[in-house]
Amino acid sequence: MPKSILRSPMKVIPNIPHHLILGLLAAGLVAGCSSSPKGSDSLSTQSIQNQQIIALINGSPITQSDIMPDLAERIGKQALLDLILDRQLEREVQRLHLTITRGDIDHEESLFVRTIEAQSRQALGYQLLDSLRSAKRLGPNRYPRLLRRSAILRKLAINTAAPNEQEYILAERIAFGPTYRVRLFVAETQTQVNTLRQSLLNSPSGAQRWMFADACTTDSIHPSASRGGLIPSLSTADPMYPTAISDAIGSTPIGTVSGILSNDAGFALVLVEAVNESTKPTPEQTKSIREQLANRKQSLEMQRLAEQLVRDADVIVMDRALNWAWNNQS
Repeated sequence: MPKSILRSPMKVIPNIPHHLILGLLAAGLVAGCSSSPKGSDSLSTQSIQNQQIIALINGSPITQSDIMPDLAERIGKQALLDLILDRQLEREVQRLHLTITRGDIDHEESLFVRTIEAQSRQALGYQLLDSLRSAKRLGPNRYPRLLRRSAILRKLAINTAAPNEQEYILAERIAFGPTYRVRLFVAETQTQVNTLRQSLLNSPSGAQRWMFADACTTDSIHPSASRGGLIPSLSTADPMYPTAISDAIGSTPIGTVSGILSNDAGFALVLVEAVNESTKPTPEQTKSIREQLANRKQSLEMQRLAEQLVRDADVIVMDRALNWAWNNQS
């Protein structure tokens, strides 16, 4: 993480976004204060005049210096990280003579919308965009910077993150090849798995599925536990699953339970419920799978590059509140 040095009492006050600046109100307020009596009140008025007034509360001015410590403590670290990455990326743009066009920015927004549609399973990406921006606090200042940041990172990552033909073939096999409907039970000790397996073997075949699902819900430590261990479409070609589990699924007859399996997470048991036959994709489906793989690899490389650029930055945090956030927020 970039080094942080606290230097007090010097403070650096970041700029407030322009949409928060109430220029006309500030001008009117300053004019009204000019007739205040001399003394402490006039000193206070002069101090306010020298700062940017960003709001009024019951007619009283709120300045940048009033709000900045609270903002720095609440969201300062993430805001600073964004600024660090922005500065580092612009240096790369200059160094490599990159050109970021309007088309590049529009492409990033299009990918953003398609991601929203995929996650919501609705073809309403642009309608949902405003709601997501509001939830993520991506206003007129942060949102355009996010799109530009992504566009620069994609230009930096696009060549090194391109999938090879073997990766494309594997992606297509996972998407369109045969898959299995299984239930997966994972526990930390072999005793737990063995106890469940013996109970299943001693029970009527018609009851095994429900016994297995109940055991997953109550005792499994796998993420599928909340749905009774169900994985509705598992490809044995998917490297996300350990080889021992994939091999066991492929060799276990439908409707039966596997032997006890060992993996990094502990011990596992698989109940194979059904097999889903392979499908012949259309050219459009094949193109979509390939695009998804390319985007996924680019995203991973973009994340790696972003983290590296932030680590390489020489950062000195001089504001006390921001320094606290920098060192204490995760």
